[in-house]
Amino acid sequence: MEIEHYIPNENWYVGLLFEEGYWFFKIIRKQQLTIYRPYWLNGASALAPDTPDSSWRTPTDALGRNYLEPQQEEVVYQFFTGITPSQQKVYLQYTQREDRMNLITPRPIPGSIGYWTGEMTSYEDPSPISELWTLRNIYPYFKGENAGITCVNERVGLSFYITQFTYQVLKDIEKSKSFLRGEKKATIKTMGDGDRPIKAPGWLIEDYQKWMVQPESVGGV
Repeated sequence: MEIEHYIPNENWYVGLLFEEGYWFFKIIRKQQLTIYRPYWLNGASALAPDTPDSSWRTPTDALGRNYLEPQQEEVVYQFFTGITPSQQKVYLQYTQREDRMNLITPRPIPGSIGYWTGEMTSYEDPSPISELWTLRNIYPYFKGENAGITCVNERVGLSFYITQFTYQVLKDIEKSKSFLRGEKKATIKTMGDGDRPIKAPGWLIEDYQKWMVQPESVGGV
């Protein structure tokens, strides 16, 4: 699968851009890729043509724990999302009530902007465009839409290809800046949209804010 080329390995560095700045860490342990599917939107009921799900949803277990949210602060997830059937639409909020992949907020649903389809990121082989990272207290919500191509009621389903990592926070500001200047290699991702990154969770701010790097502080960028 193409996504395998986007999954970092042990001893790689990762930088996540939050509203408060870049947060870098070194991957210590990497779990084998885990697949969670199917996850049916709309409570597993079929949607009428040109009709969206009635709610934003995220997968949970019987105890209400979020499958896409690490249960410990010492763990991060990287995952990719696939969609079935191929012509149906899925919208993203990341975090809750924060619309993503759109140009104007709030966006209309059903609508013509800000969604993935199964043709873009397939159920059996999700695309790198669907890549998301989650931490404790940060996870996405989804809303499906029957795009009406087939003119019949259909369910909209998701698959999640998840890799779990443990990490060690990088406590070296100059080394973090060297990654941002391109002097050293690292996986660097924006948490959310480029103009509206996600706020870092409270525990991360409390423990690690002094090691975060503001983009404008990096010379040579």
